Amino acid sequence: MIHRMMLIIVFAFLTASTAAAQELSGRARVWGAVGAGGSVPTSGGDAITNMAQIVYQKNTLHAAMRILLLHDIDRNTNEIGEIGPLYGRTREHSWGRSVIATGFSWVGFYRCPDDDKSCSTLGLPLVAEAAIRTRFIGSGIHAFGNINGTASYAGAVLFVQLGRLR
Repeated sequence: MIHRMMLIIVFAFLTASTAAAQELSGRARVWGAVGAGGSVPTSGGDAITNMAQIVYQKNTLHAAMRILLLHDIDRNTNEIGEIGPLYGRTREHSWGRSVIATGFSWVGFYRCPDDDKSCSTLGLPLVAEAAIRTRFIGSGIHAFGNINGTASYAGAVLFVQLGRLR
Protein backbone atom coordinates (compact mmCIF):
# COMPACT_ATOMS: atom_id res chain seq x y z
CA MET A 1 0.00 0.00 0.00
CA ILE A 2 2.85 2.42 0.80
CA HIS A 3 4.36 1.83 -2.65
CA ARG A 4 1.05 2.70 -4.34
CA MET A 5 0.73 5.87 -2.26
CA MET A 6 4.27 6.87 -3.19
CA LEU A 7 3.49 6.18 -6.85
CA ILE A 8 0.47 8.50 -6.66
CA ILE A 9 2.55 11.25 -5.04
CA VAL A 10 5.33 10.92 -7.64
CA PHE A 11 2.68 10.94 -10.39
CA ALA A 12 1.29 14.21 -9.01
CA PHE A 13 4.71 15.88 -8.91
CA LEU A 14 5.62 14.74 -12.42
CA THR A 15 2.46 16.26 -13.83
CA ALA A 16 2.73 19.49 -11.82
CA SER A 17 4.19 21.42 -14.79
CA THR A 18 0.63 21.58 -16.12
CA ALA A 19 -0.28 23.85 -13.23
CA ALA A 20 2.01 26.60 -14.56
CA ALA A 21 -0.07 29.65 -15.39
CA GLN A 22 -0.83 30.10 -19.07
CA GLU A 23 -3.31 32.53 -20.57
CA LEU A 24 -5.75 30.76 -22.88
CA SER A 25 -8.60 32.27 -24.85
CA GLY A 26 -11.29 33.80 -22.64
CA ARG A 27 -14.02 31.59 -24.11
CA ALA A 28 -15.63 29.14 -21.72
CA ARG A 29 -15.69 25.55 -22.89
CA VAL A 30 -18.08 22.85 -21.68
CA TRP A 31 -18.03 19.17 -22.60
CA GLY A 32 -18.78 15.68 -21.44
CA ALA A 33 -16.42 12.71 -21.49
CA VAL A 34 -16.86 8.95 -21.08
CA GLY A 35 -14.17 6.32 -20.91
CA ALA A 36 -13.08 2.85 -19.89
CA GLY A 37 -9.83 1.37 -18.63
CA GLY A 38 -8.29 -0.43 -15.69
CA SER A 39 -7.34 0.15 -12.08
CA VAL A 40 -5.77 -1.51 -9.06
CA PRO A 41 -7.57 -1.16 -5.70
CA THR A 42 -5.63 -1.83 -2.50
CA SER A 43 -8.44 -4.17 -1.41
CA GLY A 44 -7.00 -6.67 -3.91
CA GLY A 45 -7.39 -7.70 -7.53
CA ASP A 46 -7.62 -5.77 -10.76
CA ALA A 47 -10.63 -3.78 -11.88
CA ILE A 48 -12.30 -2.68 -15.09
CA THR A 49 -13.01 1.02 -14.70
CA ASN A 50 -15.70 3.24 -16.24
CA MET A 51 -15.57 7.04 -16.02
CA ALA A 52 -17.98 9.84 -16.93
CA GLN A 53 -17.46 13.55 -16.33
CA ILE A 54 -18.85 16.97 -17.19
CA VAL A 55 -16.15 19.65 -17.53
CA TYR A 56 -16.15 23.45 -17.48
CA GLN A 57 -12.95 25.15 -18.59
CA LYS A 58 -12.05 28.83 -18.92
CA ASN A 59 -8.52 30.19 -19.27
CA THR A 60 -6.44 27.94 -16.99
CA LEU A 61 -9.38 26.93 -14.76
CA HIS A 62 -10.56 23.31 -14.98
CA ALA A 63 -13.67 22.29 -13.02
CA ALA A 64 -15.35 18.90 -13.39
CA MET A 65 -17.91 16.60 -11.81
CA ARG A 66 -16.76 13.00 -12.20
CA ILE A 67 -18.25 9.56 -11.61
CA LEU A 68 -15.91 6.55 -11.48
CA LEU A 69 -16.94 2.87 -11.19
CA LEU A 70 -14.45 0.06 -10.51
CA HIS A 71 -15.65 -3.49 -11.30
CA ASP A 72 -13.43 -6.15 -9.70
CA ILE A 73 -12.56 -8.86 -12.25
CA ASP A 74 -10.09 -11.06 -10.32
CA ARG A 75 -11.78 -12.15 -7.13
CA ASN A 76 -15.28 -10.71 -7.48
CA THR A 77 -14.73 -9.24 -4.01
CA ASN A 78 -15.67 -5.60 -4.30
CA GLU A 79 -17.19 -2.95 -6.51
CA ILE A 80 -16.18 0.66 -5.84
CA GLY A 81 -18.01 3.83 -6.87
CA GLU A 82 -16.75 7.40 -6.61
CA ILE A 83 -18.45 10.73 -7.25
CA GLY A 84 -17.15 14.21 -6.62
CA PRO A 85 -15.98 17.57 -7.96
CA LEU A 86 -12.49 18.18 -9.30
CA TYR A 87 -10.66 21.50 -9.58
CA GLY A 88 -7.37 22.06 -11.33
CA ARG A 89 -5.31 23.76 -13.97
CA THR A 90 -5.08 23.20 -17.69
CA ARG A 91 -2.34 23.89 -20.18
CA GLU A 92 -2.70 24.27 -23.92
CA HIS A 93 -0.20 22.49 -26.19
CA SER A 94 0.20 22.32 -29.96
CA TRP A 95 -1.16 18.74 -29.84
CA GLY A 96 -4.03 19.37 -27.40
CA ARG A 97 -4.49 20.02 -23.72
CA SER A 98 -3.19 18.63 -20.41
CA VAL A 99 -4.80 18.91 -16.98
CA ILE A 100 -3.85 18.27 -13.36
CA ALA A 101 -6.66 18.35 -10.80
CA THR A 102 -7.72 17.30 -7.33
CA GLY A 103 -10.82 17.62 -5.21
CA PHE A 104 -12.80 15.52 -2.79
CA SER A 105 -15.07 12.57 -3.37
CA TRP A 106 -17.56 10.25 -1.78
CA VAL A 107 -16.37 6.66 -2.22
CA GLY A 108 -18.82 3.80 -1.76
CA PHE A 109 -18.14 0.05 -1.59
CA TYR A 110 -20.53 -2.72 -2.62
CA ARG A 111 -18.97 -4.99 0.00
CA CYS A 112 -17.11 -3.47 2.93
CA PRO A 113 -13.37 -4.29 2.79
CA ASP A 114 -13.40 -4.79 6.59
CA ASP A 115 -16.39 -5.84 8.68
CA ASP A 116 -15.80 -3.15 11.29
CA LYS A 117 -15.67 -0.23 8.83
CA SER A 118 -18.31 1.77 7.03
CA CYS A 119 -19.12 0.98 3.42
CA SER A 120 -18.45 4.58 2.38
CA THR A 121 -15.75 7.14 3.05
CA LEU A 122 -14.39 10.47 1.84
CA GLY A 123 -11.48 10.39 -0.57
CA LEU A 124 -8.85 12.64 -2.10
CA PRO A 125 -8.78 12.14 -5.88
CA LEU A 126 -5.70 13.07 -7.92
CA VAL A 127 -6.05 13.35 -11.70
CA ALA A 128 -3.73 13.96 -14.66
CA GLU A 129 -5.20 14.09 -18.14
CA ALA A 130 -3.92 14.59 -21.66
CA ALA A 131 -6.20 14.96 -24.68
CA ILE A 132 -6.03 15.68 -28.39
CA ARG A 133 -9.07 17.40 -29.83
CA THR A 134 -10.79 19.08 -32.72
CA ARG A 135 -13.45 21.73 -32.25
CA PHE A 136 -16.16 19.39 -30.93
CA ILE A 137 -14.61 15.94 -30.36
CA GLY A 138 -11.47 14.72 -28.63
CA SER A 139 -9.84 11.69 -27.04
CA GLY A 140 -7.18 11.09 -24.46
CA ILE A 141 -6.04 9.38 -21.28
CA HIS A 142 -7.27 10.10 -17.76
CA ALA A 143 -4.86 8.83 -15.07
CA PHE A 144 -6.22 8.88 -11.54
CA GLY A 145 -5.68 7.88 -7.95
CA ASN A 146 -7.84 8.13 -4.86
CA ILE A 147 -6.42 8.19 -1.36
CA ASN A 148 -8.97 7.23 1.29
CA GLY A 149 -9.06 5.46 4.62
CA THR A 150 -10.70 2.25 3.42
CA ALA A 151 -9.29 1.08 0.06
CA SER A 152 -7.22 3.49 -2.05
CA TYR A 153 -6.84 2.84 -5.78
CA ALA A 154 -5.15 4.09 -8.95
CA GLY A 155 -5.60 3.49 -12.66
CA ALA A 156 -6.18 5.01 -16.08
CA VAL A 157 -8.97 5.20 -18.65
CA LEU A 158 -9.07 6.10 -22.33
CA PHE A 159 -11.87 8.55 -23.00
CA VAL A 160 -13.84 10.37 -25.69
CA GLN A 161 -14.87 14.02 -25.26
CA LEU A 162 -17.89 15.66 -26.90
CA GLY A 163 -18.75 19.36 -26.64
CA ARG A 164 -17.15 22.75 -27.16
CA LEU A 165 -13.46 21.92 -26.91
CA ARG A 166 -11.93 25.00 -28.57
